[in-house]
Formats: sequence, C-alpha cells, structure tokens
Amino acid sequence: MTHDPLEIRHLRYFLEVAEAGSFSRAADRLGLSQPNISQQMRDLETTLRVDLFQRRGKRILLTSAGQIFQEHAHAILRQIENFLQELTVEPGQMRGSLHVGVVPILNVALMPPLLGMYAATHPAVSLTVEEISSTEIETAIEEGRMDVGLGFLTRHSPRLAYERLCNDQFALIVSTQHPWANRSSIELRQLHQQRILQLPETFVMRRMSDAICRQHQVRPRIIAEINAIETLLRSLRPLKAAALMPKIALHDTRGLVAIRLKGKNLALEIGLLRLVDSGTSMAVQEFTNLVRATVPLMIRKMSAERASFSLDRESPSQSRPPRRPRRPRS
Repeated sequence: MTHDPLEIRHLRYFLEVAEAGSFSRAADRLGLSQPNISQQMRDLETTLRVDLFQRRGKRILLTSAGQIFQEHAHAILRQIENFLQELTVEPGQMRGSLHVGVVPILNVALMPPLLGMYAATHPAVSLTVEEISSTEIETAIEEGRMDVGLGFLTRHSPRLAYERLCNDQFALIVSTQHPWANRSSIELRQLHQQRILQLPETFVMRRMSDAICRQHQVRPRIIAEINAIETLLRSLRPLKAAALMPKIALHDTRGLVAIRLKGKNLALEIGLLRLVDSGTSMAVQEFTNLVRATVPLMIRKMSAERASFSLDRESPSQSRPPRRPRRPRS
C-alpha cells in the first residue's frame, strides 16, 4: 500500500491552522488563499488516512489524532531546523536551537544580559525568547514547543522539574506621589478597600496575590485589570492606585517605590522549568548552567539597589524638615 509523500510544508500549514483555529486566519498569516490551505489539509488527511480537524461552527478544532500529530509535527520541524543550521555552522561550535519562555515581569529584568552572555559564548545557537505567563510556559514545555522556562515555581505539574534559583517578596508598589509612598512598611489588613490595579486571573501572580488577600481576610478595591505589566505600572500614578507585585517589578523603573508588607506567605520562588527525565540538549544545558550561576547574583544586586534607594528615601535629612533654632528668652 503506497501513500503520497508527506512534505514539510504540510507540517507548517497544519500547525498554523491548529494555532489559528481557522483556515482563513491561517491563510492570512501564511500569505496564501483560504481554498489553497483547505486543499492542503485535505491532502494531508488523505495521506495520513485520519481526520485531523473537526468543525464547531466557524471554529476549527483538533481531533485526538490531530493533537497527537501536532505534538510530533513540532518535534519534527525542530529537528529539521537544527539539522539545517548545523550545515552552516563552523566546526567546533555548539549547534542547535534554544526556545526559552519567560514571564513578563522577569523578561526585561533578566533576559537581555543573559542572552548577551549566552550568544557571546555560543553564537551558532538559534535563540527564541517568548514572553508568556507561567501557566503557558508549563503547557508549552509539556507539549514540546519550548525547551526551558524562567518564571515563578507553581509546582503544579508532575511532568515538570522545578528548580529554585532565588526568592522574591510581594510588596505594595505605588508611585512616589501616593499618600503612602514615604512609609517603610504596611500591614496587609490596611489594604482593605484600598484602590489597587491587578493583572487578569490568567496570571499566576494575580492568583498568588488573591490567595494572600484571602488568607489575610482583605478585600482591596480593584479599579482596573490590565494584562500588560508595564502599562499597569505606568497607570499607578494617574489612577492614584497601588499594586500587589513582587519587588522585582521595580527593576529599571522610575517614579515608583516598593513598600514592605507585613503578613504571612509573601515569598515566591523564581526558577527554571523543564521536563522531568527528558533528554536535554547541550544548548539547554549550557543555558541552565548560565542561569544558575548568574540569576541569583542579578536578583541580589537588584535587591541591594532597591534597599539603597529605600534608605536614601527614608533618611532623616530628606523625610524631616530642619528644626528651627530656638529664640532666646528675654
């Protein structure tokens, strides 16, 4: 029994349709016509002799066979990309690709220096960095679409290895114009009915901060949910609000301060996420070694800079007006 040949383009088109959930949207992304994409997928199903898609109204969903094929299609394309890159690399250089997922709050703070150091040592490795939530990183690693993640350790999945690098602490982030800006600490119970900005519930940080509020029987007044951390931080001053976030959120920001919170279970773990018992490429091993050696030092340096800024802000010469000299008694 003979089958028509399976071509690389079939894999790419299939993955685009699976991600888009629509033949027409996939066609737009690929710069092809919708009838062309539909025919390509029919040809693929004929070749494989299985149904890959099912229609739910205008939405295209994967069958169980389609989900299996999706996982293997990602792996096959990655192997092909690695092979093609090896053909163009100088002898002796490490080859391959590295797909890293990083949570938004760590991306700007950590990834630029990490990528610079990694690329300087391994220039032949193709780097891909994707800024997504911790939950999405876990799913992408489990499905084979990502090699390693850098984020907050939820320890939710038995299929993933969680490696702690360092801890951070939830704090109250406010603008320097906020009435509480000059306070060194705040009891968590004081946040009841206070104006705060929050991330959507799809973010692990939001779920963590909600759990902290529930534990302390506090219900802040959420005046806006914003799904971009930079936009949220920039909105604190005009909206006269605060945010419950890890202290690292203040990295390289101006006009904001982190106020220490007094309460329980405010710590969170920052670390690496990978598949358990999976064969790890040299590219991934080298990256994890770099992260282990570098990230804890970077976090400690940021903490020291924040502490120094806090001391400057709270110094008596700045926080108290000078005393007037006493007038002599007559």
